[in-house]
Amino acid sequence: MSSLALGDLALASTGGWYLGIGIALVIIALVVVLVMTIITLASKIAGQARAGSHGMLDAYANTMAVWGLRDINRSTTGIWRAAESARKVLEGK
Repeated sequence: MSSLALGDLALASTGGWYLGIGIALVIIALVVVLVMTIITLASKIAGQARAGSHGMLDAYANTMAVWGLRDINRSTTGIWRAAESARKVLEGK
């Protein structure tokens, strides 16, 4: 048997446990910080996506008048051509 007593063996083996628990706590703390960072960034991204979606809806509403103008131009062109045809008929050409 060696010169270490049974009590010394018990104390020597618990030192490794304390070191392991300390390392585990540090790792857990790092994981918690990383997950909190990811959740915070995801929340910011969701807010930006919401703002972008509202912006796109506003742009859509603001450009609907352009499509109405296209329809007005088509109607005006049709009326103009009909008037030209009527003029030609009235002139006898």
